[in-house]
Order: sequence, then C-alpha cells, then structure tokens
Amino acid sequence: MPFSTYAELKTSVQAWLARGDSLVTDRIPDFIRLGEERINRDLRVSDMIAAPSTLTIVAGQNWVALPTDFLEFKRIRSSTEPRIEYMSPDALEDLAPCGDGSKYSIEGRRLLYGQTPDANLDLSVRYYAQLPVLDDSTTTWLLEKAPSVYLYASLVEGALFTKNSKAAGEWGTLYDKAIAALEGADEAAAVSGGRLRMQRR
Repeated sequence: MPFSTYAELKTSVQAWLARGDSLVTDRIPDFIRLGEERINRDLRVSDMIAAPSTLTIVAGQNWVALPTDFLEFKRIRSSTEPRIEYMSPDALEDLAPCGDGSKYSIEGRRLLYGQTPDANLDLSVRYYAQLPVLDDSTTTWLLEKAPSVYLYASLVEGALFTKNSKAAGEWGTLYDKAIAALEGADEAAAVSGGRLRMQRR
C-alpha cells in the first residue's frame, strides 16, 4: 500500500512487521519516533539545510545557544571571517588570550566562539536541521521524497523490540541502502550540469 501520511506509515509498518497483537501495534508510534532519531543521526542531504540564519554573540561572552533543531553546521561566517572552522573545545580553551576569530567549537547546546567580542557579533550560519516530528497533523519532505527511509528505520526498531535480530539486520541493510541512495542522488544533483576538470598533481 502506498503511504504518504503518518497514518499510512503506521499501517504500512504494521503490515510489514506482520504482527497484529497489541503488544506490537501499540508501540508502532514509538518505532517511528525512534526511527526518526536514527534518520537524524545518519542522513545529511541538502533538503535538511535550514534557511540562512544569524546567531548573535553578545558582547563580553564567547558563546551563543544553538538553534533548537540543530544537527550539524554546514558553514559559519562573520563580517570579518569568510569561513569559521571547527576546533575541539579543549583546543579552543587553550588558545592565546586574544583568541582566534576563525575558530569555533560546540559544547552541550552552545556554540563556543574563538574570541570574546567587545561588541555584539553576528554569525551567518547554514546548518543541517532535524526533521520535524511526524504526527497525524504533519508530514515532511522526506516522507514525500523517500518514504522507504521512514519505513525501514521504523522496521529496524520494531524488529529490535520483538528481539528478532535476523529481521533487524535485514531491515538495517535496506535502511542503509536507502540512506546511501538518497545521499548519492543529492550529491549528483548538487553537481548536475557541472564540468569535471582534471587536476594536475
């Protein structure tokens, strides 16, 4: 059965698990939610990149809270730094007192900046955002574009719940292939129409 809504996904998960007992069917929303968590850990495609936004570091401090839906930065810039690059929290802490405005780190739910600005500093950021949580009133671009990713991720969690390690491995393989196919298609689309150039060593 084709599925493009949360309700249809729940029906498909039950059908593919081939279990009608309430012990399993009552947990299907849990399987989907855990599957979403798995997808957010594994998937990075351009559809997940949030619109450009600004994080403002307040004068006198060297940190700012991360966006609530943050997964991973794609790019960070400021008016003076065309590219601000990651460094480990310990290395950032060991910087000279003047710091380094081209570095940042992450600790907890905060972005740590390599300097403590004297005036408010705006950082222009692009980042990978978490998928919105599916429920009866929402859908996502991923459910419309690649429903198999949701299905296989949910089935892995269902198989783990029922302690069926063989099925979990099989669904896991299909899930990994679906993720790889989606990322491969996204990468190909990103360079579509571009010319490959030979590089001299």
